[in-house]
Amino acid sequence: MAKLTDLAEEYREAAVRLRLAIEDRQERAAQGDSGAIRDLQLLRQMLAEMRDLRRLTECYYSKPRSRLYTTAGLTAPRRNGEKG
Repeated sequence: MAKLTDLAEEYREAAVRLRLAIEDRQERAAQGDSGAIRDLQLLRQMLAEMRDLRRLTECYYSKPRSRLYTTAGLTAPRRNGEKG
């Protein structure tokens, strides 16, 4: 099983590949390719999520985690207004 720091490095590499794909699609979009224009929005969203995941895995044990990709904020539901 991979360590989270190893996963962080893989997310970094994937982000680089996504950035290159974005640059390619930007060139195609500038030439009028409508498919490239649609791809750009998806690729940018994927890049943002990849960066978030890299930050999360890079410092997973040393920083407080947000609720976005973890179960850090889960609480048990209350029953009949009582605790427990």
